[in-house]
Amino acid sequence: MTHALKELADIRYALDQASIVAITDPRGIMVYVNEQFCRMSQYSRNELLGQDHRILNSGYHSREFFKHMWVTIASGDVWRGEIRNRAKDGSFYWVDTTIVPFVNEQGKPYQYVSIRNDISARKRMEEDLRKSEEKYRVITENSSDLISIIDLEGRFRYVSPSHASLLGYALSEFESRPMSQWLHEEDRAAVSCAIHDQLAATKSSTLLEFRLRAMNGTYYWMEAKINPIVNQSGEFSSLSLVMRDITERKRAEQRIHHLAYHDTLTDLPNRRLFMERLRKEVHQAKRSQSQLAVIFLDLDRFKNINDSLGHEAGDLILIEAAHRIRGCIRSNDMVARLGGDEFILLLTSVSDAAEAEGISRSIQASLQEPFELGRQQCAISCSMGIALFPSDGRDPNELLKRADMALYDVKNHGRNGFSFFHAEMEERSLERILLENELKKAIEREQFRIDYQPKLHLSTGQLIGMEALVRWDHPELGRIAPNKFIPIAEDTGLILPLGEWVLRHGCEQNKKWQDQGYPPLKLSVNLSARQFFQAGLVDRVKQILEETGLDSRWLELEVTESIFADIDLAAAIIEEINKLGVHTSIDDFGTGYSSFSYIKHLPVDTLKIDASFIRDIHHNKESQAIVKAILTIAETLHLNVIAEGVENEEQLAVLNEEGCSQGQGFLFSKPLSGPTFEQYLKGLPVAGAISP
Repeated sequence: MTHALKELADIRYALDQASIVAITDPRGIMVYVNEQFCRMSQYSRNELLGQDHRILNSGYHSREFFKHMWVTIASGDVWRGEIRNRAKDGSFYWVDTTIVPFVNEQGKPYQYVSIRNDISARKRMEEDLRKSEEKYRVITENSSDLISIIDLEGRFRYVSPSHASLLGYALSEFESRPMSQWLHEEDRAAVSCAIHDQLAATKSSTLLEFRLRAMNGTYYWMEAKINPIVNQSGEFSSLSLVMRDITERKRAEQRIHHLAYHDTLTDLPNRRLFMERLRKEVHQAKRSQSQLAVIFLDLDRFKNINDSLGHEAGDLILIEAAHRIRGCIRSNDMVARLGGDEFILLLTSVSDAAEAEGISRSIQASLQEPFELGRQQCAISCSMGIALFPSDGRDPNELLKRADMALYDVKNHGRNGFSFFHAEMEERSLERILLENELKKAIEREQFRIDYQPKLHLSTGQLIGMEALVRWDHPELGRIAPNKFIPIAEDTGLILPLGEWVLRHGCEQNKKWQDQGYPPLKLSVNLSARQFFQAGLVDRVKQILEETGLDSRWLELEVTESIFADIDLAAAIIEEINKLGVHTSIDDFGTGYSSFSYIKHLPVDTLKIDASFIRDIHHNKESQAIVKAILTIAETLHLNVIAEGVENEEQLAVLNEEGCSQGQGFLFSKPLSGPTFEQYLKGLPVAGAISP
């Protein structure tokens, strides 16, 4: 980003030195003018800012002239022309003007940049030229503009000395030779057409831009005014060209155009350019009856990286991610950045879904390679949603909508993968929108409750704690599963107020049970990475403990391995939590590729072995080895270990044999509502639970 901003600053500096520059808002009100603008108009900057360009109106141009200009730029197109303005002292001056609109994602201009050059001398010269061809020759000798006369067949009859100065050729080399010899091949047809218009008397003069080749092979952009020269008989005898070097202006315009169509951080195309390309490719695919694919791509949990490592590190990851994605697609494909961690890809002429899948897998593998951030490494994954033309949609908007649905399907199933669109997703997309709206209301109306799952000592069966698990009972939709609403809460940020509600009500309930005389138990509350890295977390936990009256030693905060994205910051936050007397544990431990190497840096109390290793521990040697390794590390680091997801006696036997002392799971008890858990505390029979 810093590089892009510097580049913009350099462009602006170059323009300020060489041109008259102004920036206006969508209504045409000036919000910036440079020094040359003030000097030329004779107004101060304070007199100009907040005014529109009518302050300079000379009365020379018709209303239709300005109406055409506004219609052009309001539609997002660049306008070029010559304008006569009036200075503060009443004198007139001419400026060659280019107005470049900058548009938003909806294609609406939000500001206009105008670049002007003083052409008053040239205009005066052209006036003199009409009076006398002889006088014309005298004037041209001292002009920096390239002035020439060509005959009706396009051959040079006269060139001013400035041709030699700019292009490097001797003047004799131009004599009687066709002008086309110096023209860029892409511009020859346009110049030929302009000459034809003059000969056909369809225009009195023509303003044209083209490129002339210098002796060293460089091409210079020229802006030329072509005028007919009439002999005494009233017939065309030749054509005059007054050419001005606009190479620097064209470079600036091209850079501005590039910035208007590209992301400044990654230099990838932006949404506007992507949509233009997509419309063209869809049209072409319809004609050729070929297939193409649109892929939405999000970097998983990128906000956690930004929050923990900082935006500078996040920018470096985005730049590298853009480079890796570009390296996985073909030369005729396109990848654009929509903003944040969102990318979109266009795969043209794909033979079938398998080809799109192959490219998606390559991207996924490339992004999973660690990102180097100085002395740190950062691992990320991505989620991709794919829509195919024509099977999933026959117009750009339909393709984008359905690729987006496929992306959300991947996110709802745990991220880190890709999915092709299928019809059932539309129904789920509507369900997601409904749930998101209802979730906001549910938080305001406190439609949630907490279930408590017991934690036991495996060898004695003694109750040692419980985990708080949020449940949503909607008054109309009924019970909504956590795997449906928790991902939505995380994506929308609603996990923050929801998580605080769970923490507060869990602490209140635990304190109430203690006040009723039940043995004190440690309450475990889950924190998402978004909650964990939220500013002020420790102060919020402290405040809730003070307000509920719960002793800090009876609270444990569970976090996942996603906090390893910034191990130093995570360690500092856990240290502050420890100072409160609150316990901490790593939930779902063992699933991350770097779990074992990072855990020694975190001052946590407990590791919770992920249920996926417990599920087949009684018949899978690899799972047994992983559990044994976790227990060994925990013993070395003096950490507690708890196994989650214990469901049968065979699993329990292996855990006891390996020395795991704590566990939770359906073998002991399912999650229990508050009143039912209270019955459980009393030792009364409870369905789905073995009394401790």
